Amino acid sequence: MINLNQNNNYSTPAFVRLGFRPFFFAAGVSAVLAMIMWVLFYPSIITIENTTPSYWHAHEMVFAYSAAVAVGFLLTASRNWTGVQTIYDKPLLGLFALWAAGRFLPFVNNEYLIYQAIIDSSFLVIATIAISYPIIKGKDWNNVSIIAKILLLAVANILYYLGLLGELEQGAYFGIYLGFYLIISLLFMMSRRLLPFFIERGIGLSQELPNSKLLDLLSLFLFLAFIVIEIFFNSLVSAIIASVLFVIHLIRMINWYHPKIWQKSLLWSIYTAYGFLTLGFALNALKHFVSLAPNIDIHSFAFGIALMTLSLMSRVTLGHTGRNVFDPPKQLNIIFILLVLAFVFRVVIASINIENYTQWILVSQILWIVSFSAFLAIYAPMFFKARVDGQFG
Repeated sequence: MINLNQNNNYSTPAFVRLGFRPFFFAAGVSAVLAMIMWVLFYPSIITIENTTPSYWHAHEMVFAYSAAVAVGFLLTASRNWTGVQTIYDKPLLGLFALWAAGRFLPFVNNEYLIYQAIIDSSFLVIATIAISYPIIKGKDWNNVSIIAKILLLAVANILYYLGLLGELEQGAYFGIYLGFYLIISLLFMMSRRLLPFFIERGIGLSQELPNSKLLDLLSLFLFLAFIVIEIFFNSLVSAIIASVLFVIHLIRMINWYHPKIWQKSLLWSIYTAYGFLTLGFALNALKHFVSLAPNIDIHSFAFGIALMTLSLMSRVTLGHTGRNVFDPPKQLNIIFILLVLAFVFRVVIASINIENYTQWILVSQILWIVSFSAFLAIYAPMFFKARVDGQFG
């Protein structure tokens, strides 16, 4: 048995030594390729036999990109939390292969859709087991709720395919939106733990940033209520809850704010992403009272997911390849700014200038592709090379 903490010559290729490596790489590739395909699908240059282009786009953003980030992060973090080694080598490569096989939906005929559904759904089911193992073995009961979220994400993907297969009316709709809000819920949980800590460490604060248990509980239970009402009832009640959630998260942002965060790319990006998520609640509430551009709240949430996950991938990769998280690549500022500009064109300008709506979406798509391509150019070599300190991971 190899000692995973010593500087040895390991037979396991670096790419499959820890979960973040294949899945952050997968997330970056899917962010670029899926958006390039969406550029073609959006004006219906290319059609998909078994689903609508918009449903495919939403599915890939949730169950390909976001799920890859979540699984990669949790396979890596759970080892840190528990001290229990997570899957690596061939089991990790097999899980990655399942994720990759699930990306062929646009090219699958209806008669073979059931096999695609089984393959793609299996990824999150098996990932749940892989993430659960170290948490349960290490008796890390504080993180059991994370297992529940990933399991529900797997259920959401199954609902999506039941809808495509005609077995559940509105199954695709339920699956996409349940998965979407579960990802946001997971990010709120992680950012509640990590964002104040990152800011404290990043700018050298001597005191802890304020947190409120009351706000934590309100945020948790109100968001659960919001998910159920928004997806299954879509009533005025969800607008009221969204308004309260906007205030709760705005208070959190005020409590965590420090002017020095703008000097650090890995701080301002995550903080701004939290702002996009918070704005999503305000836009969700507003759409019940005023006329807004289509899905503007959804895309505020979506860019919050994108910017936060891109920031987290950038930081986690540095730390788990033995590099200094306080000295990140200088290009990160540009990468994050490009994604912020993509948000501005897709959410802000597209809402103001409806006449050129399609053109603004195209600009946003191009900025997204350039941002994630630049991330891959910088970080892909780190995923395939061993840690700089010689450790396994």
